[in-house]
Amino acid sequence: MKYYIKSTLKQLYKSMLLLGFLSLSMTMVACQDKTNEKASTSENQPSELSEQAPKEEPVFVQRRPNVSQQFIGIDTVNVRLASVLDEVPYQTDGLSDFAQSVNTAVWSQVMPNPPPADENLAAKNEHVKNPSKQSSKAKKEPILKDPISAAQIIRIQALLNWHHHSVGAVDGKMSNNTIKAMQIFQKAKNLPITEHMDSATWQALSADENLMQQPVLVRYTLTDKDVRIGGGRSGYHSVSEAVAERFHMSRKLLEELNPNIALKAGNTITVYNPYQPNEVSVKRVVIERDKNILYAYDEADNLVASYPTTINRARTPKGTYKVANRVVDPSYNKDFRNKNSVIGPGPNNPVGRVWIGISKPSFGIHGSPEPELISRQTSAGCVRLTNWDALGLFGAIEEGAIVEFM
Repeated sequence: MKYYIKSTLKQLYKSMLLLGFLSLSMTMVACQDKTNEKASTSENQPSELSEQAPKEEPVFVQRRPNVSQQFIGIDTVNVRLASVLDEVPYQTDGLSDFAQSVNTAVWSQVMPNPPPADENLAAKNEHVKNPSKQSSKAKKEPILKDPISAAQIIRIQALLNWHHHSVGAVDGKMSNNTIKAMQIFQKAKNLPITEHMDSATWQALSADENLMQQPVLVRYTLTDKDVRIGGGRSGYHSVSEAVAERFHMSRKLLEELNPNIALKAGNTITVYNPYQPNEVSVKRVVIERDKNILYAYDEADNLVASYPTTINRARTPKGTYKVANRVVDPSYNKDFRNKNSVIGPGPNNPVGRVWIGISKPSFGIHGSPEPELISRQTSAGCVRLTNWDALGLFGAIEEGAIVEFM
Protein backbone atom coordinates (compact mmCIF):
# COMPACT_ATOMS: atom_id res chain seq x y z
CA MET A 1 0.00 0.00 0.00
CA LYS A 2 2.83 2.39 0.84
CA TYR A 3 4.44 1.79 -2.55
CA TYR A 4 1.04 2.37 -4.20
CA ILE A 5 0.64 5.69 -2.38
CA LYS A 6 4.13 6.81 -3.31
CA SER A 7 3.65 5.86 -6.98
CA THR A 8 0.29 7.62 -7.10
CA LEU A 9 1.65 10.76 -5.46
CA LYS A 10 4.54 10.83 -7.87
CA GLN A 11 2.24 10.62 -10.90
CA LEU A 12 -0.05 13.28 -9.43
CA TYR A 13 2.87 15.58 -8.81
CA LYS A 14 4.19 15.16 -12.34
CA SER A 15 0.73 16.03 -13.67
CA MET A 16 0.63 19.10 -11.42
CA LEU A 17 4.05 20.18 -12.66
CA LEU A 18 2.83 19.94 -16.25
CA LEU A 19 -0.28 21.96 -15.49
CA GLY A 20 1.84 24.54 -13.65
CA PHE A 21 4.22 24.81 -16.59
CA LEU A 22 1.40 25.27 -19.10
CA SER A 23 -0.26 27.94 -16.97
CA LEU A 24 2.87 29.95 -16.27
CA SER A 25 3.79 32.71 -18.71
CA MET A 26 7.51 33.34 -18.57
CA THR A 27 9.19 36.51 -19.77
CA MET A 28 12.75 37.58 -19.18
CA VAL A 29 14.17 41.03 -18.38
CA ALA A 30 16.98 41.14 -15.80
CA CYS A 31 17.58 37.37 -15.89
CA GLN A 32 15.33 37.62 -18.91
CA ASP A 33 12.50 36.06 -16.92
CA LYS A 34 9.31 37.60 -15.61
CA THR A 35 7.89 34.68 -13.69
CA ASN A 36 6.07 36.36 -10.88
CA GLU A 37 2.70 34.85 -11.51
CA LYS A 38 2.29 32.03 -9.06
CA ALA A 39 2.88 28.60 -10.58
CA SER A 40 -0.10 26.33 -10.25
CA THR A 41 1.91 23.43 -8.83
CA SER A 42 0.45 22.12 -5.60
CA GLU A 43 1.80 19.74 -3.02
CA ASN A 44 -1.59 19.10 -1.40
CA GLN A 45 -2.08 15.36 -1.26
CA PRO A 46 -5.57 14.05 -2.14
CA SER A 47 -7.52 13.43 1.03
CA GLU A 48 -8.89 10.13 -0.26
CA LEU A 49 -5.39 8.64 -0.21
CA SER A 50 -4.96 9.25 3.50
CA GLU A 51 -8.48 7.97 4.14
CA GLN A 52 -7.91 4.76 2.18
CA ALA A 53 -4.51 4.07 3.70
CA PRO A 54 -4.71 1.59 6.60
CA LYS A 55 -3.92 2.95 10.03
CA GLU A 56 -0.71 1.19 10.86
CA GLU A 57 2.71 1.94 12.28
CA PRO A 58 5.08 3.63 9.80
CA VAL A 59 7.24 1.10 7.97
CA PHE A 60 10.87 2.00 7.33
CA VAL A 61 11.72 1.17 3.74
CA GLN A 62 15.43 0.71 3.07
CA ARG A 63 17.01 1.96 -0.12
CA ARG A 64 17.96 -0.70 -2.63
CA PRO A 65 21.71 -1.32 -2.79
CA ASN A 66 23.76 0.12 -5.65
CA VAL A 67 21.17 2.74 -6.63
CA SER A 68 21.75 6.47 -6.14
CA GLN A 69 19.24 9.32 -6.31
CA GLN A 70 16.70 6.94 -4.79
CA PHE A 71 13.80 8.62 -3.00
CA ILE A 72 11.69 6.36 -0.83
CA GLY A 73 9.77 8.85 1.30
CA ILE A 74 6.18 9.94 0.64
CA ASP A 75 6.75 13.50 1.87
CA THR A 76 6.53 16.30 -0.67
CA VAL A 77 10.31 16.81 -0.86
CA ASN A 78 10.95 13.17 -1.76
CA VAL A 79 8.07 13.14 -4.23
CA ARG A 80 9.36 16.30 -5.93
CA LEU A 81 12.92 14.98 -6.07
CA ALA A 82 11.74 11.67 -7.52
CA SER A 83 9.87 13.57 -10.24
CA VAL A 84 12.97 15.41 -11.50
CA LEU A 85 16.01 13.21 -10.69
CA ASP A 86 16.37 9.80 -12.33
CA GLU A 87 17.69 6.90 -10.30
CA VAL A 88 21.29 5.84 -10.98
CA PRO A 89 21.75 2.05 -10.84
CA TYR A 90 25.44 1.15 -10.74
CA GLN A 91 27.92 -1.61 -10.15
CA THR A 92 31.38 -1.72 -8.60
CA ASP A 93 32.76 -4.81 -10.33
CA GLY A 94 35.43 -4.28 -12.95
CA LEU A 95 36.65 -0.89 -11.72
CA SER A 96 40.13 0.17 -12.80
CA ASP A 97 42.97 0.32 -10.30
CA PHE A 98 42.68 4.10 -10.24
CA ALA A 99 38.93 4.02 -9.58
CA GLN A 100 39.47 1.58 -6.72
CA SER A 101 42.16 3.87 -5.30
CA VAL A 102 39.66 6.76 -5.32
CA ASN A 103 37.10 4.68 -3.44
CA THR A 104 39.59 3.89 -0.66
CA ALA A 105 41.57 7.15 -0.65
CA VAL A 106 42.34 8.90 2.62
CA TRP A 107 43.75 12.38 2.98
CA SER A 108 47.49 12.57 3.47
CA GLN A 109 49.62 15.54 4.40
CA VAL A 110 51.93 14.67 1.53
CA MET A 111 49.17 15.63 -0.91
CA PRO A 112 50.36 18.78 -2.69
CA ASN A 113 48.23 21.79 -1.84
CA PRO A 114 47.27 24.30 -4.53
CA PRO A 115 47.83 28.04 -4.13
CA PRO A 116 45.07 29.85 -2.20
CA ALA A 117 41.81 30.17 -4.09
CA ASP A 118 41.03 33.55 -5.60
CA GLU A 119 37.59 34.47 -4.27
CA ASN A 120 37.45 37.41 -6.67
CA LEU A 121 37.88 35.29 -9.78
CA ALA A 122 34.33 35.96 -10.94
CA ALA A 123 34.77 39.70 -10.51
CA LYS A 124 37.99 39.61 -12.51
CA ASN A 125 36.24 37.68 -15.28
CA GLU A 126 33.16 39.90 -15.53
CA HIS A 127 34.49 41.36 -18.76
CA VAL A 128 35.14 37.88 -20.18
CA LYS A 129 32.10 36.49 -21.94
CA ASN A 130 33.29 32.89 -21.75
CA PRO A 131 36.29 32.36 -19.46
CA SER A 132 36.40 28.66 -20.39
CA LYS A 133 37.83 29.71 -23.76
CA GLN A 134 40.80 31.39 -22.08
CA SER A 135 43.44 28.75 -22.68
CA SER A 136 46.06 27.97 -20.07
CA LYS A 137 48.78 25.40 -19.66
CA ALA A 138 47.22 24.16 -16.43
CA LYS A 139 43.89 23.39 -18.10
CA LYS A 140 45.63 21.27 -20.76
CA GLU A 141 47.44 19.09 -18.24
CA PRO A 142 45.80 15.71 -17.57
CA ILE A 143 43.75 15.58 -14.39
CA LEU A 144 45.14 12.14 -13.59
CA LYS A 145 48.78 13.16 -14.16
CA ASP A 146 49.31 12.73 -10.41
CA PRO A 147 46.96 9.80 -9.63
CA ILE A 148 47.56 9.83 -5.86
CA SER A 149 46.67 13.49 -5.54
CA ALA A 150 43.73 13.21 -7.96
CA ALA A 151 42.31 10.20 -6.10
CA GLN A 152 42.36 12.07 -2.78
CA ILE A 153 40.82 15.21 -4.25
CA ILE A 154 38.01 13.35 -6.01
CA ARG A 155 37.10 11.61 -2.76
CA ILE A 156 37.24 14.91 -0.88
CA GLN A 157 34.91 16.45 -3.48
CA ALA A 158 32.54 13.49 -3.17
CA LEU A 159 32.38 13.67 0.62
CA LEU A 160 31.73 17.42 0.54
CA ASN A 161 28.92 16.84 -1.97
CA TRP A 162 27.47 14.03 0.13
CA HIS A 163 27.51 16.32 3.17
CA HIS A 164 25.41 18.58 0.87
CA HIS A 165 28.05 21.26 0.35
CA SER A 166 28.25 21.27 -3.43
CA VAL A 167 31.58 21.69 -5.22
CA GLY A 168 29.92 22.17 -8.61
CA ALA A 169 31.31 19.83 -11.26
CA VAL A 170 33.55 17.11 -9.80
CA ASP A 171 36.84 17.59 -11.64
CA GLY A 172 39.65 16.15 -9.49
CA LYS A 173 41.02 19.60 -8.66
CA MET A 174 41.10 21.62 -5.44
CA SER A 175 39.17 24.29 -7.28
CA ASN A 176 37.85 27.55 -5.92
CA ASN A 177 34.38 25.99 -5.50
CA THR A 178 35.84 22.95 -3.71
CA ILE A 179 37.71 25.15 -1.24
CA LYS A 180 34.59 27.24 -0.62
CA ALA A 181 32.58 24.08 0.10
CA MET A 182 35.32 22.86 2.46
CA GLN A 183 35.33 26.16 4.33
CA ILE A 184 31.53 26.09 4.72
CA PHE A 185 31.85 22.56 6.11
CA GLN A 186 34.61 23.71 8.48
CA LYS A 187 32.49 26.58 9.77
CA ALA A 188 29.49 24.28 10.26
CA LYS A 189 31.68 21.93 12.32
CA ASN A 190 33.28 24.77 14.33
CA LEU A 191 36.70 24.02 12.84
CA PRO A 192 39.43 26.53 11.94
CA ILE A 193 38.87 27.96 8.46
CA THR A 194 41.79 27.00 6.23
CA GLU A 195 42.81 27.27 2.58
CA HIS A 196 43.86 23.62 2.52
CA MET A 197 42.63 20.28 3.78
CA ASP A 198 43.97 19.41 7.23
CA SER A 199 43.72 16.46 9.62
CA ALA A 200 40.90 17.95 11.72
CA THR A 201 38.79 18.66 8.64
CA TRP A 202 39.44 15.23 7.15
CA GLN A 203 38.54 13.56 10.45
CA ALA A 204 35.18 15.40 10.50
CA LEU A 205 34.57 14.81 6.80
CA SER A 206 35.22 11.08 7.10
CA ALA A 207 33.41 10.53 10.41
CA ASP A 208 30.16 9.31 8.81
CA GLU A 209 30.64 5.57 8.30
CA ASN A 210 27.72 5.34 5.88
CA LEU A 211 29.24 7.95 3.57
CA MET A 212 32.68 6.37 3.80
CA GLN A 213 31.18 3.07 2.62
CA GLN A 214 29.74 4.63 -0.54
CA PRO A 215 31.79 4.14 -3.71
CA VAL A 216 32.90 7.43 -5.28
CA LEU A 217 33.53 6.05 -8.76
CA VAL A 218 31.20 3.38 -10.12
CA ARG A 219 30.42 1.50 -13.32
CA TYR A 220 27.27 2.49 -15.16
CA THR A 221 25.70 1.11 -18.34
CA LEU A 222 24.50 3.86 -20.65
CA THR A 223 20.88 3.84 -21.82
CA ASP A 224 19.23 5.33 -24.89
CA LYS A 225 17.94 8.17 -22.72
CA ASP A 226 21.45 8.97 -21.47
CA VAL A 227 22.87 9.49 -24.96
CA ARG A 228 19.85 11.28 -26.44
CA ILE A 229 21.03 14.89 -26.78
CA GLY A 230 17.78 16.42 -28.08
CA GLY A 231 19.33 18.88 -30.50
CA GLY A 232 18.32 22.46 -31.12
CA ARG A 233 19.53 25.46 -29.18
CA SER A 234 18.24 24.17 -25.83
CA GLY A 235 19.43 20.58 -26.15
CA TYR A 236 22.81 19.15 -25.31
CA HIS A 237 25.47 19.83 -27.91
CA SER A 238 27.25 16.51 -27.44
CA VAL A 239 26.80 13.14 -25.76
CA SER A 240 29.81 13.83 -23.51
CA GLU A 241 28.10 17.01 -22.28
CA ALA A 242 24.90 15.09 -21.52
CA VAL A 243 26.66 12.24 -19.71
CA ALA A 244 28.97 14.53 -17.73
CA GLU A 245 26.01 16.59 -16.51
CA ARG A 246 24.03 13.46 -15.61
CA PHE A 247 26.87 12.46 -13.29
CA HIS A 248 27.78 15.92 -11.96
CA MET A 249 31.32 15.84 -13.34
CA SER A 250 33.54 17.70 -15.78
CA ARG A 251 33.76 16.44 -19.33
CA LYS A 252 37.54 16.24 -19.04
CA LEU A 253 37.36 13.92 -16.04
CA LEU A 254 34.74 11.80 -17.82
CA GLU A 255 37.03 11.45 -20.84
CA GLU A 256 40.11 10.59 -18.77
CA LEU A 257 38.25 7.94 -16.79
CA ASN A 258 36.98 6.33 -20.00
CA PRO A 259 39.71 6.43 -22.65
CA ASN A 260 38.79 4.75 -25.92
CA ILE A 261 35.23 3.94 -24.77
CA ALA A 262 32.44 5.20 -27.03
CA LEU A 263 29.61 6.95 -25.22
CA LYS A 264 26.76 4.94 -26.69
CA ALA A 265 23.86 2.97 -25.29
CA GLY A 266 24.89 -0.44 -23.96
CA ASN A 267 28.46 0.52 -23.13
CA THR A 268 29.55 0.48 -19.48
CA ILE A 269 31.63 3.43 -18.31
CA THR A 270 33.20 4.73 -15.09
CA VAL A 271 31.44 7.75 -13.59
CA TYR A 272 31.13 9.75 -10.39
CA ASN A 273 28.43 8.50 -8.01
CA PRO A 274 26.03 11.40 -7.25
CA TYR A 275 24.56 9.52 -4.24
CA GLN A 276 21.72 11.54 -2.60
CA PRO A 277 20.96 15.31 -2.61
CA ASN A 278 19.63 17.16 0.43
CA GLU A 279 16.19 15.77 1.31
CA VAL A 280 15.37 18.21 4.13
CA SER A 281 12.71 20.82 3.44
CA VAL A 282 14.27 24.26 2.85
CA LYS A 283 12.46 27.25 4.38
CA ARG A 284 15.11 29.94 3.88
CA VAL A 285 18.02 30.58 1.54
CA VAL A 286 20.75 33.21 1.82
CA ILE A 287 22.80 34.31 -1.18
CA GLU A 288 26.19 35.68 -0.18
CA ARG A 289 26.98 37.92 -3.11
CA ASP A 290 30.69 38.49 -2.41
CA LYS A 291 31.46 34.76 -2.22
CA ASN A 292 29.04 33.41 -4.84
CA ILE A 293 27.40 30.99 -2.40
CA LEU A 294 23.79 30.04 -1.67
CA TYR A 295 23.08 28.67 1.82
CA ALA A 296 19.92 26.62 2.47
CA TYR A 297 18.27 26.38 5.91
CA ASP A 298 15.52 24.19 7.33
CA GLU A 299 12.53 25.20 9.46
CA ALA A 300 14.70 25.32 12.60
CA ASP A 301 17.20 27.53 10.73
CA ASN A 302 19.84 24.80 10.57
CA LEU A 303 22.16 24.88 7.57
CA VAL A 304 21.27 21.83 5.46
CA ALA A 305 23.01 22.55 2.15
CA SER A 306 25.14 25.04 0.24
CA TYR A 307 25.76 25.60 -3.46
CA PRO A 308 28.25 27.61 -5.53
CA THR A 309 26.51 30.31 -7.58
CA THR A 310 27.03 32.82 -10.35
CA ILE A 311 25.62 36.29 -9.73
CA ASN A 312 26.11 39.85 -10.96
CA ARG A 313 27.46 42.17 -8.27
CA ALA A 314 26.04 45.21 -10.04
CA ARG A 315 22.56 43.84 -10.88
CA THR A 316 21.79 41.02 -8.44
CA PRO A 317 19.31 42.47 -5.93
CA LYS A 318 19.77 43.11 -2.25
CA GLY A 319 17.17 42.64 0.44
CA THR A 320 14.69 39.94 1.45
CA TYR A 321 12.06 38.30 -0.77
CA LYS A 322 10.05 35.09 -1.01
CA VAL A 323 9.85 32.19 -3.44
CA ALA A 324 6.94 33.02 -5.74
CA ASN A 325 6.96 30.07 -8.13
CA ARG A 326 8.95 27.02 -9.22
CA VAL A 327 9.09 25.62 -12.74
CA VAL A 328 10.94 22.62 -14.19
CA ASP A 329 12.15 22.94 -17.80
CA PRO A 330 10.97 26.50 -18.39
CA SER A 331 10.88 28.28 -21.71
CA TYR A 332 12.94 31.43 -22.09
CA ASN A 333 11.88 34.70 -23.66
CA LYS A 334 14.19 37.69 -23.69
CA ASP A 335 11.52 39.89 -25.24
CA PHE A 336 8.01 38.93 -24.12
CA ARG A 337 6.55 41.22 -26.81
CA ASN A 338 8.01 38.97 -29.50
CA LYS A 339 6.64 35.43 -29.51
CA ASN A 340 9.28 34.41 -32.06
CA SER A 341 12.04 35.02 -29.53
CA VAL A 342 10.93 32.16 -27.26
CA ILE A 343 13.60 29.52 -26.64
CA GLY A 344 12.17 26.14 -25.75
CA PRO A 345 12.90 24.07 -22.62
CA GLY A 346 16.13 22.17 -22.29
CA PRO A 347 19.40 21.92 -20.35
CA ASN A 348 21.06 24.54 -22.55
CA ASN A 349 18.17 26.95 -22.27
CA PRO A 350 19.68 30.20 -20.84
CA VAL A 351 18.00 29.47 -17.47
CA GLY A 352 18.76 25.76 -17.57
CA ARG A 353 16.46 23.06 -16.20
CA VAL A 354 14.83 25.01 -13.35
CA TRP A 355 13.36 28.43 -12.61
CA ILE A 356 12.66 29.42 -8.98
CA GLY A 357 11.05 32.84 -9.21
CA ILE A 358 11.18 35.28 -6.30
CA SER A 359 8.82 38.09 -5.30
CA LYS A 360 11.06 40.71 -6.92
CA PRO A 361 9.86 40.98 -10.53
CA SER A 362 12.14 39.43 -13.16
CA PHE A 363 14.58 37.82 -10.73
CA GLY A 364 15.05 34.25 -9.60
CA ILE A 365 17.31 31.26 -8.95
CA HIS A 366 17.86 28.99 -11.94
CA GLY A 367 20.06 26.44 -13.68
CA SER A 368 22.85 27.03 -16.16
CA PRO A 369 23.82 25.75 -19.62
CA GLU A 370 27.49 25.84 -18.52
CA PRO A 371 27.78 24.11 -15.14
CA GLU A 372 31.59 24.02 -15.24
CA LEU A 373 31.66 27.83 -15.24
CA ILE A 374 29.61 28.38 -12.09
CA SER A 375 31.28 31.09 -9.96
CA ARG A 376 33.56 31.90 -12.89
CA GLN A 377 31.15 34.00 -14.95
CA THR A 378 28.76 36.83 -14.28
CA SER A 379 24.99 36.53 -14.65
CA ALA A 380 22.49 39.07 -15.94
CA GLY A 381 21.30 39.59 -12.36
CA CYS A 382 19.78 36.29 -11.28
CA VAL A 383 21.36 33.49 -9.26
CA ARG A 384 22.73 30.62 -11.34
CA LEU A 385 23.37 27.10 -10.08
CA THR A 386 24.47 23.97 -11.90
CA ASN A 387 21.45 22.23 -13.37
CA TRP A 388 21.76 19.34 -10.90
CA ASP A 389 21.99 21.68 -7.91
CA ALA A 390 19.01 23.65 -9.24
CA LEU A 391 16.99 20.43 -9.54
CA GLY A 392 17.99 19.42 -6.01
CA LEU A 393 17.00 22.82 -4.63
CA PHE A 394 13.72 22.70 -6.57
CA GLY A 395 12.90 19.46 -4.78
CA ALA A 396 13.71 20.79 -1.31
CA ILE A 397 12.66 24.46 -1.31
CA GLU A 398 9.12 25.34 -0.36
CA GLU A 399 6.93 27.93 -2.04
CA GLY A 400 6.97 31.04 0.14
CA ALA A 401 10.47 30.28 1.44
CA ILE A 402 12.52 33.33 2.44
CA VAL A 403 15.21 34.47 -0.02
CA GLU A 404 17.82 36.83 1.43
CA PHE A 405 20.59 38.58 -0.48
CA MET A 406 23.68 39.59 1.50
